[in-house]
Amino acid sequence: MGGWRTHIESEVSRLRSSSLLRETRVRTAAHHYGCNDYLGLARAGTGEGSGEDDHRGSLLVSGYSEAHRLLEKRIVELKGLSECPGASALLFPSGYAANLSVGMALCALHPGQDPNQEIHVFSDRLNHASIIDGIRFARLASRGKGRVALHVYEHNDARDLERKLVEAEAKNPNILKIVFSESVFSMDGDVCDIRGLVALRRRHDFLFVLDEAHATLVLGRDGGGLAQATGLCREVDVAVGTLSKAVGSLGGFVVVLSPPLRAIILNKGRPLIYSTSLPKTVVLKALRNVAIGISQEGRDLRSKLRRNVRFLATSLAGAGLVPGPPTPGEEDLVSPILPIPMASEEEALEASAFLESRHGIFAPAIRPPTVPTSRLRIAVSALHSERDLVHLVSSLVRFKQGKPRENSKL
Repeated sequence: MGGWRTHIESEVSRLRSSSLLRETRVRTAAHHYGCNDYLGLARAGTGEGSGEDDHRGSLLVSGYSEAHRLLEKRIVELKGLSECPGASALLFPSGYAANLSVGMALCALHPGQDPNQEIHVFSDRLNHASIIDGIRFARLASRGKGRVALHVYEHNDARDLERKLVEAEAKNPNILKIVFSESVFSMDGDVCDIRGLVALRRRHDFLFVLDEAHATLVLGRDGGGLAQATGLCREVDVAVGTLSKAVGSLGGFVVVLSPPLRAIILNKGRPLIYSTSLPKTVVLKALRNVAIGISQEGRDLRSKLRRNVRFLATSLAGAGLVPGPPTPGEEDLVSPILPIPMASEEEALEASAFLESRHGIFAPAIRPPTVPTSRLRIAVSALHSERDLVHLVSSLVRFKQGKPRENSKL
Protein backbone atom coordinates (compact mmCIF):
# COMPACT_ATOMS: atom_id res chain seq x y z
CA MET A 1 0.00 0.00 0.00
CA GLY A 2 3.04 2.24 -0.29
CA GLY A 3 1.71 4.11 -3.30
CA TRP A 4 -1.54 4.96 -1.58
CA ARG A 5 0.24 5.95 1.63
CA THR A 6 2.48 8.40 -0.22
CA HIS A 7 -0.44 9.73 -2.25
CA ILE A 8 -2.61 10.41 0.81
CA GLU A 9 0.17 11.72 3.05
CA SER A 10 1.27 14.25 0.41
CA GLU A 11 -2.05 16.09 0.71
CA VAL A 12 -2.24 15.70 4.50
CA SER A 13 1.29 17.14 4.77
CA ARG A 14 0.36 20.07 2.52
CA LEU A 15 -2.64 20.87 4.69
CA ARG A 16 -0.57 20.60 7.87
CA SER A 17 2.25 22.82 6.61
CA SER A 18 -0.28 25.42 5.46
CA SER A 19 -2.10 25.38 8.84
CA LEU A 20 -5.17 24.06 7.05
CA LEU A 21 -5.37 20.57 8.56
CA ARG A 22 -8.65 20.07 10.42
CA GLU A 23 -8.97 17.75 13.40
CA THR A 24 -11.84 16.81 15.70
CA ARG A 25 -11.56 18.22 19.21
CA VAL A 26 -13.83 18.17 22.24
CA ARG A 27 -14.54 21.78 23.24
CA THR A 28 -14.43 22.43 26.98
CA ALA A 29 -14.53 26.24 27.16
CA ALA A 30 -16.93 27.69 29.74
CA HIS A 31 -18.12 30.43 27.38
CA HIS A 32 -19.06 29.28 23.90
CA TYR A 33 -19.39 31.48 20.82
CA GLY A 34 -18.97 28.84 18.12
CA CYS A 35 -22.30 27.04 17.82
CA ASN A 36 -25.42 27.78 15.78
CA ASP A 37 -27.90 27.22 18.62
CA TYR A 38 -29.01 30.85 18.41
CA LEU A 39 -32.04 30.55 20.74
CA GLY A 40 -30.46 28.03 23.10
CA LEU A 41 -33.13 25.43 22.38
CA ALA A 42 -30.68 22.56 21.80
CA ARG A 43 -29.45 22.91 25.37
CA ALA A 44 -32.83 23.61 26.94
CA GLY A 45 -34.64 21.11 29.14
CA THR A 46 -33.48 18.41 31.47
CA GLY A 47 -33.79 15.28 29.33
CA GLU A 48 -30.89 12.92 28.70
CA GLY A 49 -28.51 14.41 26.16
CA SER A 50 -29.34 18.01 26.98
CA GLY A 51 -26.73 20.13 28.66
CA GLU A 52 -23.99 22.66 28.19
CA ASP A 53 -21.84 20.42 25.97
CA ASP A 54 -24.48 19.91 23.24
CA HIS A 55 -23.22 22.71 21.01
CA ARG A 56 -24.94 22.47 17.64
CA GLY A 57 -22.64 22.91 14.67
CA SER A 58 -20.48 20.95 12.28
CA LEU A 59 -18.18 18.27 13.64
CA LEU A 60 -15.12 20.41 13.01
CA VAL A 61 -16.41 23.63 14.54
CA SER A 62 -18.46 22.93 17.65
CA GLY A 63 -20.34 19.66 17.18
CA TYR A 64 -17.82 17.19 18.61
CA SER A 65 -18.46 16.24 22.23
CA GLU A 66 -17.06 13.69 24.63
CA ALA A 67 -20.04 11.49 23.71
CA HIS A 68 -19.02 11.62 20.03
CA ARG A 69 -15.46 10.64 20.96
CA LEU A 70 -16.67 7.73 23.10
CA LEU A 71 -18.94 6.45 20.31
CA GLU A 72 -16.04 6.50 17.86
CA LYS A 73 -13.98 4.51 20.36
CA ARG A 74 -16.81 2.03 20.90
CA ILE A 75 -17.24 1.51 17.14
CA VAL A 76 -13.55 0.59 16.85
CA GLU A 77 -14.16 -1.94 19.63
CA LEU A 78 -17.23 -3.23 17.79
CA LYS A 79 -15.03 -3.88 14.76
CA GLY A 80 -12.53 -5.80 16.88
CA LEU A 81 -9.78 -3.30 16.08
CA SER A 82 -8.99 -1.89 19.54
CA GLU A 83 -5.56 -3.55 19.44
CA CYS A 84 -4.84 -2.43 15.89
CA PRO A 85 -2.37 0.51 15.96
CA GLY A 86 -3.75 3.48 14.07
CA ALA A 87 -7.32 2.22 13.74
CA SER A 88 -9.95 4.89 14.38
CA ALA A 89 -13.53 5.85 13.57
CA LEU A 90 -15.26 8.97 12.32
CA LEU A 91 -18.95 9.86 12.68
CA PHE A 92 -21.18 11.21 9.89
CA PRO A 93 -24.70 12.66 9.77
CA SER A 94 -25.84 9.66 7.68
CA GLY A 95 -24.57 6.55 5.96
CA TYR A 96 -25.10 8.30 2.63
CA ALA A 97 -22.86 11.16 3.77
CA ALA A 98 -20.22 8.64 4.86
CA ASN A 99 -20.04 6.92 1.47
CA LEU A 100 -20.17 10.23 -0.36
CA SER A 101 -17.28 11.58 1.73
CA VAL A 102 -15.15 8.47 1.24
CA GLY A 103 -15.58 8.67 -2.53
CA MET A 104 -14.81 12.40 -2.62
CA ALA A 105 -11.72 12.00 -0.46
CA LEU A 106 -10.15 8.92 -2.01
CA CYS A 107 -11.22 8.95 -5.66
CA ALA A 108 -10.34 12.57 -6.45
CA LEU A 109 -7.02 14.32 -6.97
CA HIS A 110 -6.26 17.04 -4.42
CA PRO A 111 -3.84 20.03 -4.63
CA GLY A 112 -0.96 18.38 -2.77
CA GLN A 113 -1.03 15.25 -4.93
CA ASP A 114 0.64 14.45 -8.23
CA PRO A 115 -1.71 15.89 -10.89
CA ASN A 116 -0.64 13.16 -13.32
CA GLN A 117 -1.46 10.31 -10.97
CA GLU A 118 -3.95 7.79 -12.36
CA ILE A 119 -6.56 6.48 -9.96
CA HIS A 120 -8.57 3.47 -11.09
CA VAL A 121 -11.82 2.83 -9.23
CA PHE A 122 -13.41 -0.63 -9.30
CA SER A 123 -17.05 -0.83 -8.18
CA ASP A 124 -19.50 -3.73 -7.95
CA ARG A 125 -22.34 -3.38 -10.44
CA LEU A 126 -24.96 -3.48 -7.68
CA ASN A 127 -23.29 -1.12 -5.22
CA HIS A 128 -25.50 1.35 -3.35
CA ALA A 129 -26.30 4.74 -4.88
CA SER A 130 -24.29 6.52 -2.18
CA ILE A 131 -21.12 4.69 -3.27
CA ILE A 132 -21.83 5.48 -6.92
CA ASP A 133 -22.51 9.15 -6.18
CA GLY A 134 -19.31 9.55 -4.17
CA ILE A 135 -17.29 8.18 -7.10
CA ARG A 136 -19.16 10.42 -9.56
CA PHE A 137 -18.48 13.57 -7.53
CA ALA A 138 -14.80 12.68 -7.29
CA ARG A 139 -14.47 12.10 -11.02
CA LEU A 140 -16.14 15.43 -11.77
CA ALA A 141 -13.89 17.24 -9.29
CA SER A 142 -10.78 15.69 -10.87
CA ARG A 143 -11.69 16.43 -14.49
CA GLY A 144 -8.68 18.02 -16.16
CA LYS A 145 -6.40 17.07 -13.24
CA GLY A 146 -5.05 13.69 -14.18
CA ARG A 147 -7.15 10.64 -14.82
CA VAL A 148 -9.71 8.96 -12.59
CA ALA A 149 -11.01 5.88 -14.38
CA LEU A 150 -14.05 3.83 -13.36
CA HIS A 151 -14.37 0.07 -13.90
CA VAL A 152 -17.70 -1.58 -13.01
CA TYR A 153 -17.23 -5.30 -12.40
CA GLU A 154 -19.95 -7.93 -12.55
CA HIS A 155 -21.89 -8.37 -9.36
CA ASN A 156 -20.00 -10.26 -6.65
CA ASP A 157 -17.65 -11.69 -9.27
CA ALA A 158 -14.04 -11.74 -8.05
CA ARG A 159 -12.85 -13.28 -11.30
CA ASP A 160 -14.28 -10.45 -13.38
CA LEU A 161 -12.76 -7.95 -10.96
CA GLU A 162 -9.35 -9.58 -11.35
CA ARG A 163 -9.62 -9.46 -15.15
CA LYS A 164 -10.28 -5.73 -14.95
CA LEU A 165 -7.42 -5.21 -12.48
CA VAL A 166 -4.99 -7.07 -14.73
CA GLU A 167 -6.10 -5.13 -17.82
CA ALA A 168 -5.65 -1.78 -16.04
CA GLU A 169 -2.24 -2.75 -14.64
CA ALA A 170 -1.04 -3.90 -18.06
CA LYS A 171 -1.61 -0.40 -19.45
CA ASN A 172 0.11 1.36 -16.55
CA PRO A 173 1.70 -0.52 -13.62
CA ASN A 174 1.92 2.69 -11.55
CA ILE A 175 -1.81 3.30 -11.16
CA LEU A 176 -3.48 3.54 -7.77
CA LYS A 177 -6.41 1.11 -7.41
CA ILE A 178 -9.38 1.24 -5.08
CA VAL A 179 -12.18 -1.34 -4.83
CA PHE A 180 -15.67 -0.67 -3.46
CA SER A 181 -18.16 -3.33 -2.40
CA GLU A 182 -21.06 -3.75 -0.03
CA SER A 183 -20.80 -6.62 2.43
CA VAL A 184 -24.55 -7.38 2.45
CA PHE A 185 -26.10 -5.95 -0.70
CA SER A 186 -29.02 -3.76 0.21
CA MET A 187 -31.57 -4.88 -2.38
CA ASP A 188 -30.58 -8.46 -3.22
CA GLY A 189 -29.53 -9.44 0.29
CA ASP A 190 -26.60 -11.55 -0.87
CA VAL A 191 -23.26 -11.51 0.93
CA CYS A 192 -20.13 -10.42 -0.89
CA ASP A 193 -17.22 -12.75 -1.56
CA ILE A 194 -15.00 -11.01 0.96
CA ARG A 195 -12.41 -13.79 0.99
CA GLY A 196 -12.07 -13.55 -2.77
CA LEU A 197 -11.72 -9.76 -2.59
CA VAL A 198 -9.12 -9.94 0.18
CA ALA A 199 -7.10 -12.49 -1.83
CA LEU A 200 -7.14 -10.04 -4.75
CA ARG A 201 -6.13 -7.20 -2.43
CA ARG A 202 -3.04 -9.14 -1.42
CA ARG A 203 -2.10 -9.82 -5.05
CA HIS A 204 -2.96 -6.45 -6.56
CA ASP A 205 -2.30 -4.01 -3.71
CA PHE A 206 -5.50 -1.98 -3.86
CA LEU A 207 -7.30 0.08 -1.25
CA PHE A 208 -10.36 -1.88 -0.10
CA VAL A 209 -13.54 -0.02 0.91
CA LEU A 210 -16.33 -2.19 2.34
CA ASP A 211 -19.81 -0.84 3.09
CA GLU A 212 -21.08 -2.78 6.13
CA ALA A 213 -24.37 -0.87 6.47
CA HIS A 214 -26.59 -3.97 6.43
CA ALA A 215 -24.11 -6.17 8.30
CA THR A 216 -23.42 -3.96 11.33
CA LEU A 217 -24.79 -5.63 14.49
CA VAL A 218 -26.13 -8.39 12.19
CA LEU A 219 -23.03 -10.43 11.30
CA GLY A 220 -20.04 -11.33 13.43
CA ARG A 221 -19.84 -12.66 16.98
CA ASP A 222 -20.02 -9.14 18.40
CA GLY A 223 -21.97 -7.63 15.51
CA GLY A 224 -18.89 -6.12 13.86
CA GLY A 225 -20.05 -7.11 10.38
CA LEU A 226 -18.91 -9.45 7.63
CA ALA A 227 -15.22 -8.64 8.06
CA GLN A 228 -15.43 -9.60 11.73
CA ALA A 229 -17.44 -12.75 10.95
CA THR A 230 -14.71 -13.92 8.57
CA GLY A 231 -11.75 -12.72 10.65
CA LEU A 232 -10.70 -10.17 8.04
CA CYS A 233 -11.15 -6.83 9.82
CA ARG A 234 -7.49 -5.88 9.30
CA GLU A 235 -7.78 -6.49 5.55
CA VAL A 236 -10.42 -3.78 5.07
CA ASP A 237 -8.77 -0.37 4.71
CA VAL A 238 -12.02 1.60 5.03
CA ALA A 239 -15.19 0.12 6.55
CA VAL A 240 -18.34 2.21 6.15
CA GLY A 241 -21.36 1.66 8.37
CA THR A 242 -24.60 3.14 9.56
CA LEU A 243 -26.13 3.81 12.95
CA SER A 244 -29.58 4.01 11.37
CA LYS A 245 -30.32 0.33 10.72
CA ALA A 246 -29.61 -2.44 13.24
CA VAL A 247 -28.08 0.06 15.69
CA GLY A 248 -31.49 1.73 15.84
CA SER A 249 -30.28 5.33 16.04
CA LEU A 250 -29.21 7.76 13.32
CA GLY A 251 -26.04 8.57 11.41
CA GLY A 252 -23.12 6.85 9.74
CA PHE A 253 -19.50 6.04 10.46
CA VAL A 254 -16.21 5.12 8.86
CA VAL A 255 -13.51 2.94 10.42
CA VAL A 256 -10.01 3.21 8.97
CA LEU A 257 -6.73 1.43 9.65
CA SER A 258 -4.41 4.46 9.67
CA PRO A 259 -4.44 8.12 10.82
CA PRO A 260 -3.74 9.52 7.32
CA LEU A 261 -6.88 7.81 6.00
CA ARG A 262 -8.98 9.40 8.73
CA ALA A 263 -7.35 12.77 8.08
CA ILE A 264 -7.98 12.76 4.32
CA ILE A 265 -11.64 11.75 4.74
CA LEU A 266 -12.18 14.29 7.52
CA ASN A 267 -10.57 17.10 5.51
CA LYS A 268 -11.95 16.26 2.06
CA GLY A 269 -15.38 14.81 2.85
CA ARG A 270 -17.58 17.80 2.10
CA PRO A 271 -20.84 16.20 3.37
CA LEU A 272 -19.13 15.85 6.76
CA ILE A 273 -17.40 19.24 6.81
CA TYR A 274 -20.51 21.23 5.91
CA SER A 275 -23.23 19.33 7.82
CA THR A 276 -24.36 19.75 11.41
CA SER A 277 -23.03 16.86 13.48
CA LEU A 278 -25.18 14.23 15.16
CA PRO A 279 -27.12 15.53 18.20
CA LYS A 280 -25.90 14.26 21.52
CA THR A 281 -29.20 12.45 22.21
CA VAL A 282 -28.70 10.41 19.03
CA VAL A 283 -25.09 9.65 19.91
CA LEU A 284 -26.04 8.46 23.41
CA LYS A 285 -28.71 6.15 21.97
CA ALA A 286 -26.18 4.69 19.55
CA LEU A 287 -23.72 4.15 22.43
CA ARG A 288 -26.35 2.23 24.40
CA ASN A 289 -27.42 0.10 21.46
CA VAL A 290 -23.90 -0.74 20.32
CA ALA A 291 -23.17 -1.88 23.89
CA ILE A 292 -26.24 -4.15 23.69
CA GLY A 293 -25.11 -5.45 20.30
CA ILE A 294 -21.70 -6.44 21.65
CA SER A 295 -23.20 -8.15 24.72
CA GLN A 296 -24.75 -11.59 25.16
CA GLU A 297 -28.15 -10.00 24.61
CA GLY A 298 -26.99 -8.89 21.19
CA ARG A 299 -25.67 -12.36 20.36
CA ASP A 300 -29.01 -13.87 21.38
CA LEU A 301 -30.87 -11.40 19.17
CA ARG A 302 -28.64 -12.27 16.21
CA SER A 303 -29.32 -15.97 16.78
CA LYS A 304 -33.06 -15.29 16.77
CA LEU A 305 -32.70 -13.24 13.59
CA ARG A 306 -30.83 -16.08 11.85
CA ARG A 307 -33.54 -18.57 12.84
CA ASN A 308 -36.22 -16.26 11.49
CA VAL A 309 -34.40 -15.76 8.19
CA ARG A 310 -33.88 -19.48 7.68
CA PHE A 311 -37.49 -20.26 8.52
CA LEU A 312 -38.85 -17.61 6.17
CA ALA A 313 -36.46 -18.48 3.32
CA THR A 314 -37.40 -22.16 3.55
CA SER A 315 -41.13 -21.33 3.71
CA LEU A 316 -40.96 -18.97 0.72
CA ALA A 317 -39.12 -21.58 -1.33
CA GLY A 318 -41.57 -24.29 -0.28
CA ALA A 319 -44.47 -22.12 -1.40
CA GLY A 320 -42.84 -21.47 -4.77
CA LEU A 321 -42.50 -17.74 -4.10
CA VAL A 322 -38.73 -17.65 -4.63
CA PRO A 323 -36.78 -19.75 -7.13
CA GLY A 324 -35.33 -22.92 -5.68
CA PRO A 325 -34.48 -23.86 -2.09
CA PRO A 326 -32.40 -21.52 0.08
CA THR A 327 -28.74 -21.64 -0.87
CA PRO A 328 -26.72 -23.35 1.85
CA GLY A 329 -24.20 -20.98 3.38
CA GLU A 330 -21.99 -20.53 6.36
CA GLU A 331 -23.87 -20.78 9.64
CA ASP A 332 -23.35 -17.16 10.69
CA LEU A 333 -23.42 -15.42 7.28
CA VAL A 334 -27.18 -14.98 7.05
CA SER A 335 -28.58 -11.83 5.45
CA PRO A 336 -31.82 -10.34 6.84
CA ILE A 337 -32.87 -9.14 3.36
CA LEU A 338 -35.00 -11.49 1.24
CA PRO A 339 -36.17 -10.26 -2.19
CA ILE A 340 -39.33 -11.80 -3.65
CA PRO A 341 -39.26 -11.49 -7.47
CA MET A 342 -42.22 -9.89 -9.22
CA ALA A 343 -43.03 -10.21 -12.91
CA SER A 344 -43.45 -6.48 -13.47
CA GLU A 345 -43.56 -3.07 -11.80
CA GLU A 346 -47.36 -3.32 -11.78
CA GLU A 347 -47.35 -6.70 -10.03
CA ALA A 348 -44.93 -5.44 -7.40
CA LEU A 349 -47.18 -2.47 -6.62
CA GLU A 350 -50.29 -4.67 -6.58
CA ALA A 351 -48.67 -7.21 -4.26
CA SER A 352 -47.51 -4.54 -1.84
CA ALA A 353 -50.94 -2.87 -1.79
CA PHE A 354 -52.73 -6.22 -1.39
CA LEU A 355 -50.59 -7.23 1.59
CA GLU A 356 -51.09 -3.90 3.34
CA SER A 357 -54.81 -3.38 2.72
CA ARG A 358 -55.97 -6.99 3.13
CA HIS A 359 -53.53 -8.41 5.65
CA GLY A 360 -51.94 -5.51 7.52
CA ILE A 361 -48.48 -6.33 6.18
CA PHE A 362 -46.10 -3.70 4.87
CA ALA A 363 -43.71 -5.13 2.27
CA PRO A 364 -42.33 -2.39 0.03
CA ALA A 365 -42.30 -2.69 -3.75
CA ILE A 366 -38.84 -1.90 -5.12
CA ARG A 367 -38.69 -1.05 -8.82
CA PRO A 368 -36.27 0.22 -11.46
CA PRO A 369 -34.16 2.28 -11.53
CA THR A 370 -33.36 1.41 -7.90
CA VAL A 371 -33.03 -2.25 -8.95
CA PRO A 372 -32.79 -3.95 -12.36
CA THR A 373 -35.99 -5.99 -11.82
CA SER A 374 -38.99 -5.41 -9.59
CA ARG A 375 -39.43 -7.21 -6.32
CA LEU A 376 -40.83 -7.03 -2.82
CA ARG A 377 -37.98 -6.39 -0.40
CA ILE A 378 -38.54 -8.31 2.82
CA ALA A 379 -36.44 -7.18 5.78
CA VAL A 380 -36.56 -9.76 8.58
CA SER A 381 -36.23 -8.76 12.23
CA ALA A 382 -35.50 -10.61 15.45
CA LEU A 383 -38.82 -9.18 16.66
CA HIS A 384 -40.85 -11.20 14.14
CA SER A 385 -42.53 -14.28 15.54
CA GLU A 386 -42.91 -17.54 13.62
CA ARG A 387 -46.60 -16.74 13.42
CA ASP A 388 -45.78 -13.39 11.77
CA LEU A 389 -43.66 -15.13 9.15
CA VAL A 390 -46.31 -17.79 8.43
CA HIS A 391 -48.86 -14.98 8.01
CA LEU A 392 -46.61 -13.26 5.47
CA VAL A 393 -46.10 -16.43 3.41
CA SER A 394 -49.78 -17.39 3.42
CA SER A 395 -50.79 -13.86 2.41
CA LEU A 396 -48.34 -13.89 -0.49
CA VAL A 397 -49.72 -17.27 -1.60
CA ARG A 398 -53.22 -15.79 -1.61
CA PHE A 399 -52.03 -12.94 -3.78
CA LYS A 400 -50.33 -15.29 -6.22
CA GLN A 401 -53.42 -17.48 -6.39
CA GLY A 402 -55.35 -14.58 -7.86
CA LYS A 403 -57.24 -13.12 -4.92
CA PRO A 404 -58.55 -9.57 -5.57
CA ARG A 405 -55.68 -7.20 -6.08
CA GLU A 406 -55.60 -3.60 -5.05
CA ASN A 407 -54.84 -0.95 -7.61
CA SER A 408 -52.01 1.30 -6.48
CA LYS A 409 -51.70 4.95 -7.37
CA LEU A 410 -48.02 5.06 -6.37
